[in-house]
Amino acid sequence: MKERHELMLGKGATYFVKSRLKRLRQENETWEADFRALPTLMMQTETHYLGLVVTKQGGYLLADVQVEGRPSVNDLATLLANAMRRPLTEGAHRPRRLQVRHHPQWQELFPHLAELDIGVSVRRELPKVKKAYEDYLRQMREARRAKMVKPSAEQASIEKLFPAIAQWVRDGHIEIGDQEGFGFMVRALDYGGLVFEDDKPESLAEAMAVLEMGLAAWFKEQEIKVESPGRRQE
Repeated sequence: MKERHELMLGKGATYFVKSRLKRLRQENETWEADFRALPTLMMQTETHYLGLVVTKQGGYLLADVQVEGRPSVNDLATLLANAMRRPLTEGAHRPRRLQVRHHPQWQELFPHLAELDIGVSVRRELPKVKKAYEDYLRQMREARRAKMVKPSAEQASIEKLFPAIAQWVRDGHIEIGDQEGFGFMVRALDYGGLVFEDDKPESLAEAMAVLEMGLAAWFKEQEIKVESPGRRQE
């Protein structure tokens, strides 16, 4: 049995059957193809990736797929075959040119694309794929927010009571609660690690109060202005 990272083409392996793809009409098009990492969810042990094929002219999405773990050359072959054989827009066809980012695992597929008269070029940036990826993430956020529990008017006022905390959680996160061996703790962390910690509070109200004071002092030290909640852009 072949390993997943070894290229497997032909019927029964992937949809990338060169004899069939060669029969598709060829359009004078340039496509961008790439895999982008999706946000990692809580308790998720492996990164998922979104594969996208987008036309250079017009930015039309032709194919997308999600894979678990690092994408292989077979994942790219399947993604491209789907874009050619059953695109999300337009009829079945193959492009004249393909643009990808530099990933060594893709190179094994390049000679097979050449047999289909598809020229491949490596680019640092793929602007059409980037936009399609950002659109996908925005749609994910909107779908999640549609199921969000709406706060009451009283709950919604919490940002006015704790403006420093409200500003902090837009880019960092907080931890409040009992930790085994340490007792009740309140922490503020960002991507660089721990920024604030206190073990004196014994309730949520005390924790929020001390955290607001600590973060307000941190913002002042960093010369960052705490914005008024009412003035923030939604």
